[in-house]
Order: sequence, then C-alpha cells, then structure tokens
Amino acid sequence: MASTQASFHSNSLQETVRPLAAFPENIWSDRIAPFTPDKEEHEMYEREIEMLKAEVASMLLATGKTMMERFDFIDKIERLGVSHHFDIEIENQLQEFFNVYTNFGEYSANDLSSAALQFRLFRQHDFNISCGIFDQFIDAKGKFKESLCNDTRGLLSLYEASHVRTHGDEILEEALAFTTTHLTSGGPHLDSTLAKQVKYALEQPLHKGIPRYEAWHYISIYGEDESNNKLLLRLAKFDYHLLQMSYKQELCEIISWGKGLESVSKFPYARDRFVECYFWAVGTLYEPQHSLARMTFAKVAALITMIDDIYDAYGTLDELQILTDSAERWDSSGADQLSDYIRASYTALLKFNKEWKQYMTTNLCQSRWFLRKELPSFADYISNGAITIGVYLTASAAFLDMDNASEDVINWMSTMPKLMFACSTHARLINDFGGHKFDKERGSGTALECYMKDYNVSEEEAAKKIREMCEDIWKVMNEECLRPTPIPRDILKMLLNIARVGETTNKHRIDGFTQPHAIEEFIRAMLVDFMSV
Repeated sequence: MASTQASFHSNSLQETVRPLAAFPENIWSDRIAPFTPDKEEHEMYEREIEMLKAEVASMLLATGKTMMERFDFIDKIERLGVSHHFDIEIENQLQEFFNVYTNFGEYSANDLSSAALQFRLFRQHDFNISCGIFDQFIDAKGKFKESLCNDTRGLLSLYEASHVRTHGDEILEEALAFTTTHLTSGGPHLDSTLAKQVKYALEQPLHKGIPRYEAWHYISIYGEDESNNKLLLRLAKFDYHLLQMSYKQELCEIISWGKGLESVSKFPYARDRFVECYFWAVGTLYEPQHSLARMTFAKVAALITMIDDIYDAYGTLDELQILTDSAERWDSSGADQLSDYIRASYTALLKFNKEWKQYMTTNLCQSRWFLRKELPSFADYISNGAITIGVYLTASAAFLDMDNASEDVINWMSTMPKLMFACSTHARLINDFGGHKFDKERGSGTALECYMKDYNVSEEEAAKKIREMCEDIWKVMNEECLRPTPIPRDILKMLLNIARVGETTNKHRIDGFTQPHAIEEFIRAMLVDFMSV
C-alpha cells in the first residue's frame, strides 16, 4: 500500500485509510489571467499574415531554384512553425522530387548536410526513401569517412536525420553514434550560434521535440542568422503570436470548465492540472484548424487525470470494484455506495459519451496489484499499462472532432492498430521512467520495478533498458507512418506528437505532468509569454 495515507470519513462515518499522494500544488492558479483577444489587434495580425503568406508562397513556388535550395526553404518553413499555411504546396513539391528521385536516382546531394536534410524531410513526410543516399559517405570498412569529422553542419544534419530511422536502417544506427561522438567533442570549439544549435540538438533532437516549442526555439536561432529571410522570419513571429492569442483564449475556457466541475472541492485528492492538460493538447494538435479537437483532448485528459487519481491515490479496493462495475453498466446504480468524492467524479464522467469501460477495468487491475502489494510481471504490467496511460482515449476523442474523421479511420483506430499500441506503450514506459522516483516513494509499482524483479537487475540497469525500449518503439512509430498508408497524415502526426510531448516532459527522470515546475518553461513559451514581434 502507498506510504502516504490519510483517513477520510466515508458515507458510513467509519474511518477509511486511503492511499493519498502528496501531489504538488497547482502552480498556475494565480498566473493565468482571463483573456479576450483585442479584435482590432487580431484583425491587424491576420491581414499582415495574409500578405506575408502570399509573398512566402511566391518564394516557395518560384522557378530557378535548385532542388536543394527548395529543400532548405521547406525546412526553414517547417522549423519556424508556419508550414500549416503551405501544406499543399510542400506536399506537391516533395511528391514531385520523390518521384524523380525514385524513378531516375537523381537529385542525390553530394555533400553530407544536403543529403541528410533531403533524407530527413522525405522521411518526416512519410516517404520511404532508401538509406542508400548515405553510401557515398561510407568507407571500405562500412564506417562513416573520417574526413567528415570536421564538417560540423553536415554532422548536425546527419544527427537529426538519424532519428527518423526504422528497423533495418543499420547505417543510421552508425550515424547516430558517429555524429553524437564528434558533435559532443567538437561543440565547445564552434562559433556561438552553431555551438548553441549543436548543444540543443544533442539534448533535444528535432524529430522528438514538441512542434510548437521547437518553433519558438528556432525563431530565436534563425533571428541570429544574418542571412535569414526577413519576410519568412516576420511571418513566423506574427503567426506564433496570433496562434498564442487563440491558445490563451482556449486555455481560459478550459480553466473555467474545470472550475465548473468544482474540481478542487469535489476532487481534493486529485492533481489540479487543467493547464498541463491543455499544454499537452497544444503540443499534440497545434494547428488553428484543430481548435475543437484540441479542447476535446484537454477535457478528456483532465477527466483521465481525475479517474486515474481515484484508482491510484484515493479509492479502496471495495470502492474501486463498485466504481468499475458501474462503468461496465455505464449507469449510476451503486453510486450511493461510493464516497462523496468518488460519486462526484463518476457523476461528472457520466456526462461524457465516451467508451471508458476498458480504461477503468485496467485501472482496477493495476490498483489490485499495488494495493495488495503484488508486483506483476513486466509483460503483464505493460500490456495493462498501455491502456491505463490513456493515450487511446485522448487520441480517439480528439480524432472524432477532426475534419478527416471518416468511418474507415474510426474502424482503424478501434482495432488498436500497431501505431496506436506503440504510441501507448511508449507513453507508459516514458511516464514510468519519469515518475519512478515519486511513485517509488509512495510505494506504488512502476515498469522499472517490474523489470527489476523479472530480470534481477538494478534500478539503473532497468532505467537504461526502458530507454532502449523507447528508442526501439520510435523506430516502430516511424515505420508505421511510412507510405503507402490509408490513414490521413493529421492522424499520424497526432500520435507522433503525443509521443513527442511524453518524451520531452519525462526524459530527465521527472514526471513533468505530476511535477509541474519541470515543464514550466514549455508552458510559458507556448501559452503564457507573448513573443515580441
């Protein structure tokens, strides 16, 4: 049983010992002010953006540029966070380039930086380009040529490309090790701007970063480049600022919705994380057209947090069995046997027409294990935990509010496809990697504890193995997104972005959701502090 316990009076007025958790307080309660965009300011930004979009589109479509100049421009557009304005143009250009490349073997860049950029962009847009593009940089021993060691920009480009690898891309495994070694040793001797880029990339590879935060970061880096495209930079700043206005307004709506649930008074045992839930939603679906899906994602994530904390940090086994039985029937019968807090939570849950049965059943299973001090096998824990982490619920709920919610895709998602399961398993592993210390202090089991027991290894060895598993799952996710696939790219991006937020907020052995100070920088950059334009 959890070490942090407290007694509450139940309906029968008997004292009940509960596995309460000492969750950190909400750090945003007095820092998010009500926000309504200034209509004139909003319209001014919209007009400016429309003019800048037209000029940037002309540059993107201009003839007379080499193929690599086009790739470089597309990369800048994407890294600055404005590619959602040019999705069709970018898709058409990359499709044209890929057709020529695969049919004639042309357009293979001769320098490492260009070749790696070409490869990364194709893979990030789900084109299954061959790793053969890197054969020209390999020596007779099958290793990358030592002459590349001083090409820092080439190494950095190759390093970023190595993170889009799939199973069987052995040359990219070598590329990751090769570039990491030489970028680490050579970084301190570089000029300031390039050194900052290298240091940041080694800490946060682009492919695994939160898209909106990566845009915020790159805007400042690109601004330091004396050769930057002033129009493109201006568009990026205006677009970031305008979208932030929308985010602020939506966030205030989410906070108001949370207050309407009376979450603090009715669910005092639970984490108050409405801001963090919305942060996850923006990290997953940042584009303006996904406003409704974003709001749905945040609300479902908040409900999952509430239910998760009932099972993990409040309910007794008897209460949890009643709650789960009620969920199986999807009605309120038996609710009068629950404590006031749990009954309030379940009553709120019934208002949402969503399939929660499997989620609550697997949570009950997890609670049984740990309230009875039973440590399951690692395989059983992960199989169960891939459901309790809640990715399937949040992703499927958000998807239903997206424009491409077709019957075929709904059927695909309902089968728990390989990509969804990989994303869910990654979320469970990386969450337990980040939250292990906190959960261990409470006496609650994690993936690390189960792995340590099954394989008789130390905590550090288990943590290393969990990280290796997460890396392997990234290969699965990358592979599952490759064409041909009937699944719209927005859906694939959503699932990858869920993994990106989880990776970024948990990789330092801290659960950034439970410990809100750990992700304060991300929330401030994406949702709170306006970017100067």
